[in-house]
Amino acid sequence: MTSPVAPAPRAAAILLTALAAGACGGAGAQPPVAASASPTPPAFSGIADPDVAATLSTVLGSAHHPEMKWPDIPDVAATLKELYAAEADGLFWFEGHTPHRNLAAIVKGLALAREHGLPPEDYDAERLAERFKVLRSGAEVPAAQRALFDLALTACASRLVSAVHVGRVDPAVLSWGYEIARKRLDLAAALRELRESGDLEHALAVREPPFTHYARARRVLARYQAAAAREPPPVPPLPAGRKKVEVGQPWEGVGALAARLRVFGDLTVDAPADAYDGPLVDAVKRFQRRHGLEPDGVIGAGTIATLDVTLAHRVRQIELAMERMRWLPQMSDRPTVFVNVPLFRMWATDPTTGDEPLRMNVVVGKSLGHKTPIFIDRMEYVVFRPYWNPPYSITVKEIVPHAQRDPGYFARENLEIVASGEDDAPSLPPTPENLAHVLAGRLQVRQKPGPKNSLGLAKFIFPNSQNIYMHGTPAQSLFSRARRDFSHGCIRLEDPTRFAEWVLRDQPDWGREPIEKAMQGTRPTRVNLKEPLTVILFYDTVHVNSEGVLFFVDDIYGSDGQLDTALRQGYPYPTKG
Repeated sequence: MTSPVAPAPRAAAILLTALAAGACGGAGAQPPVAASASPTPPAFSGIADPDVAATLSTVLGSAHHPEMKWPDIPDVAATLKELYAAEADGLFWFEGHTPHRNLAAIVKGLALAREHGLPPEDYDAERLAERFKVLRSGAEVPAAQRALFDLALTACASRLVSAVHVGRVDPAVLSWGYEIARKRLDLAAALRELRESGDLEHALAVREPPFTHYARARRVLARYQAAAAREPPPVPPLPAGRKKVEVGQPWEGVGALAARLRVFGDLTVDAPADAYDGPLVDAVKRFQRRHGLEPDGVIGAGTIATLDVTLAHRVRQIELAMERMRWLPQMSDRPTVFVNVPLFRMWATDPTTGDEPLRMNVVVGKSLGHKTPIFIDRMEYVVFRPYWNPPYSITVKEIVPHAQRDPGYFARENLEIVASGEDDAPSLPPTPENLAHVLAGRLQVRQKPGPKNSLGLAKFIFPNSQNIYMHGTPAQSLFSRARRDFSHGCIRLEDPTRFAEWVLRDQPDWGREPIEKAMQGTRPTRVNLKEPLTVILFYDTVHVNSEGVLFFVDDIYGSDGQLDTALRQGYPYPTKG
C-alpha cells in the first residue's frame, strides 16, 4: 500500500477540524492521520484550494476514508486517483462550491442497491443523503469536508457499479473455479459516464448480469422484501407441538397455514377453515415440490420446519443467489448447460431468449466427503457404451476390499483387471497377486460396458483436472427421491439418451436412432461435438425457472453460510489469490 502523505500544516488543521466536526465512520473507522509538513503529491499540486489538495492526498495516499462505513478503500483507490488527478479543482461532483447538475440524482440513486440485493448502508446511502442536505442548504461548509463528501460519493458509486457487475466476493474464497477477472470493468470510464448521465439506475441495469435468471430473481426479491417489511407480519406463526398432520384431520393451525401459503403464492383459492383438506393439500404439495421436499401432502416435521423459515431468511437466500449470478462469465449466444447442485437439476438455456429447451433431474456428489466441485468448462465429446475407470481412491477403498472378501464380486459387477486403458487390453483374473498389483498402482480396474455399468450407456466429457463429468446410471430409482446427493462427485443424468440427442442436435448423423444403436453396441463409441458446449456447474439455493416458478432448497454443502460470512466482513471484501 502507498504510504500516506499528510497535508501541509494549515490545510491539515482545517481537515482535522472538519473530520472532528462531522466524521461518523462505521465499524473499523480509524482516526485521521496526523498533520506534518509533507508536500502535496504532484498529482494534486495544481489544485488551487490547498485544503482540497490536502484531503485528496491524505485519503487517497492512505486508501482510507474516515467517514465511510467501510473506510478502507484499496479496492477503489486506483480508480479515484485517476478520476481526481484529472479534475482541475480537485473535485469530481462540484465545480468550486457549486454541485454538479447530476449530483442529487446520484446521491438519491445509491438507495437502488436494495433492488439488487445489496445493503444500501454498505454504500452510505442514508449518510450521504443527510450530508448532501447540509451541502445544498447554503450553510458554510469547509472545503475539506466538501472534498470528503465528494470522495465518499465516488467511492460508494464505484463500489456499487462494480458489485452489480462482478459481485463483491471473489468466488475463489468459496473454492469456486470461476475467473471473475475476465469480466473487466473500466470503473473510471463508468463514473465519468455516470456523472454526465445522472442515471444510476441505467448504469446498473446495463452492467447487471444479462441472464434472465437474474431479472427473475430481482422481481422475486422485490416481492419478498415487501412482504418481509409489512407490519404486522403477513405470515402468522404455526401452532407448536404438532408433529404430523394428515389429510382430512382437524387442526388449529389451518388458518395460519393458509395465510402463509397465500403469501408464498401456493394457495390462490378459498380453503377450509378448520380441517386440513381440499385446496390446502394441493397447495402444500406445491409448496413441498418448490422446497425440495417429498410432495406427499403430509405436514410432517420437515414441512413444518420449512414453512417456519422466515421471510427475512428467504430474502437473504435470494441476495446470496444474486451475488453468485454476478460471478458468471459473459456468455456467447450459444445455448449453455447449467447444473444447479443443491437443486439437483440440469437445464439447457438459450442466452438470447431465456428459454430452457431441456430440463432433467440429476444426482450430485454426497455432501459428506464427495462434493461436486463448482467450475466452468467446455464439453468436447460423448462416449456411448463406455468403460468405467474408477478413480484410484474408489478402487482401493471400496472395490478391492469387496473383492478380497467376496471372490465372485468381480464377475457379478462386470469388473476386470487390465494393464492399460486401451479398449482391447486383455482382461486379467482378480487373483490376490493381481489385486496387490492394483493396490500398488501397477494394474488398474475397470467395469465393462453395458446396462450394469456405473456410467450407464453414455458419458459426456468436459476435460478438467478433477475428472468430473456427466453420465447415465443403472440406479434409476434415485431420481424419484427429493434429495439426490449420492454420487462420488460426478453428475448422473436421469435421461442420458435425451441429453445426448440435444447435445448432438446440430449433427444430423447423430439423431435418436443412431444414438440408441451406439448405446446398444458391442464396444465404446466416441462422438466429438462439432462445437464445444459450455457447461456451468453452479450452486444456488434459489431458482426461478422460465415459467416463473420459485424454488428454495436446502444448503446441502453449507455454501450459503460461507458466502454470508464472507459478505458480512464488508469492504474490501475477501479475495483468494
